[in-house]
Amino acid sequence: MSHRTLFLLLVSLVCTGTASRAQRSAVELIDSLKQALARPLAPNEKAKLYGDLAWHYNSVSLDSAFAYGQAALQMARQIGDRKLTAQSLSDLGAIHFVKGDVDQSLDCYNQSLQIRQADRDEGGIASLHFNIGGAYYKKSALERAMTHYLEALQYYEKAGNENVVANLHSNIAVAYTALRNYPKALTYLQGAQAYFEQHGQDGPLANTLLAMGNVHYALLDTAEAIRTYTKTLDVAKRASNALAESSAYNNLGSIYTDLGQHRLAIAHIQRSLDIRNHAQLESDAASSNVTLAINHTKLGNYQQARALLMSSLHHYRQAGVNEKLSVIYFQLIAVHAALRNADSVFHYMNRYTASQSAELNSKVIEVSNELETKYQTEKKEQQIEILNQETAIQQLRLKQRGLLLAIALGVLLAGGLVAYLVFKQRKLRADARLQQELSKQGEQATRDILDAEERERRRIAGDLHDGVGQTLSAALLNLDYLQKSVAGSDGAVSELVDNAVAMVRDSYQEMRSISHQMMPNALLKAGLGSSIKEFLAAIDGQRIKVHLSVSGLEQRLDQQLETVLYRAVQEAVNNVIKHAQASRLTIQLMKDEEGISATIEDNGRGFDPAASGHVEGIGLKNMRSRIALLQGSVDVDAVPGKGTVIVIYVPL
Repeated sequence: MSHRTLFLLLVSLVCTGTASRAQRSAVELIDSLKQALARPLAPNEKAKLYGDLAWHYNSVSLDSAFAYGQAALQMARQIGDRKLTAQSLSDLGAIHFVKGDVDQSLDCYNQSLQIRQADRDEGGIASLHFNIGGAYYKKSALERAMTHYLEALQYYEKAGNENVVANLHSNIAVAYTALRNYPKALTYLQGAQAYFEQHGQDGPLANTLLAMGNVHYALLDTAEAIRTYTKTLDVAKRASNALAESSAYNNLGSIYTDLGQHRLAIAHIQRSLDIRNHAQLESDAASSNVTLAINHTKLGNYQQARALLMSSLHHYRQAGVNEKLSVIYFQLIAVHAALRNADSVFHYMNRYTASQSAELNSKVIEVSNELETKYQTEKKEQQIEILNQETAIQQLRLKQRGLLLAIALGVLLAGGLVAYLVFKQRKLRADARLQQELSKQGEQATRDILDAEERERRRIAGDLHDGVGQTLSAALLNLDYLQKSVAGSDGAVSELVDNAVAMVRDSYQEMRSISHQMMPNALLKAGLGSSIKEFLAAIDGQRIKVHLSVSGLEQRLDQQLETVLYRAVQEAVNNVIKHAQASRLTIQLMKDEEGISATIEDNGRGFDPAASGHVEGIGLKNMRSRIALLQGSVDVDAVPGKGTVIVIYVPL
């Protein structure tokens, strides 16, 4: 069985076969296939005939097509024929699509695609991409539809299959129409039209003309749209393309509806509806019923309009097509308003509102205003007739009831809108207060952490100075006395004492340095700039040249901010001295209205931050965590052999 491709021009839901299939009527083919089926056949031959019958019944009876398709799939699986199984699934997908069961259609197509991909059946894969694209278009998933169309187009162009390429161009044009790229859509359609006319393929030509009519309709070129749809009818009838014919009638009916020619619109839509009912296209028939109801409403045939709308509502609810319900609710509101059924108006108003998303609340108000205006207009027309039959008192009562109904609707909707706006405003205020409180708590927590750290540093510095410092000072005095006592004695003893004195003196100086670094006096007294200047002054100038630039720090900063920045600069400078092997160090402190920055740059050996073996040190990690507590950032830029730059920034 060769691959069958469902050439779907999606606005019309029309399927056409290959050129050979168009030469004989579907009924003749079905009769010949049934005769062949009556003969003794091998299972694989019978499965192929079932599949062919399913395909050809697609344009005659969807129920029969589905029955034969299921039989073909069951037999193909029984005999283990993967190719037949894939084809049967593809045929069932086409049947579900025409019935309007797009999700079922996609399920069958995807099962078939898995088999054909596993078997590397390139032609079958391309055919399924074509059909899957059509199904996704039907679901309004235009990007996914285009992806599958282009996959199919790539294969068929390479294979030189002009017929399928022309059909694909038609479908791609339909997608461009939905994307409102009308010039590109017309370009693709004109190319497809030329091919189908040249090869006498009236079936797909009708589909293409129908799509061209849709483009002209979208461009508001009503005259050209009517001309193109009329031509579509001629070609569709000649090709027995009933589905294209029904879509052309339906679209002409929509145009006449827009033009206010409601009786002419009803005539065309009814022709479309007859065809769709005969072909068992329930979803399309339900859509036609809605358009038909709109025209009957315009002509005052409210009971007939109501019956049509309820029929469509029942279908869409059963089919789970929820996106269509709001349109029907909207029309039912208008019908019941004209029939003065206040309870029904409120009922469908609530249904309509429930079917809308939160972004469409303003649309509900517009609809209610439109209904009120429409109701008042129709009521005035009814009053003219009532004046000839009833007394002035009856007219006044009817007018009063109408006004009360309109006022009730207006008050209800206005109250609902006010309640929604008040709720929304309160929620926004509550969210703002919560965010502000969380921000305050976070800021306070940060300050508490930093305060706790500084208190601990001061405690340790005090302990070092008052405890260890006093002990070392006393030890140094005793050793100095001992040194004087052993002066001139044995040289070895004297040397040991001298070494001990030197070691204790170095330890004392180191303790004083650590204590000072943990809580520098300059930071407490003069601020950040002075404390960093004092810290840098203690660096050996012979070993490394240090340059400090301070800008905008004439006034003291917050004590916590000064402390954190001092610690960060201190850590960065110590890292340069210990690891960078640099001869020059430049430090720049700058404060402006937005924040304060510290830049530490050296000309040392640098490093590669992206190297696999590089691990960030504890000091730099601590620096990052402290600056992060102030909502700041630490950026490191290093190049091997060219030095390192650290930029610290804290917003004010």
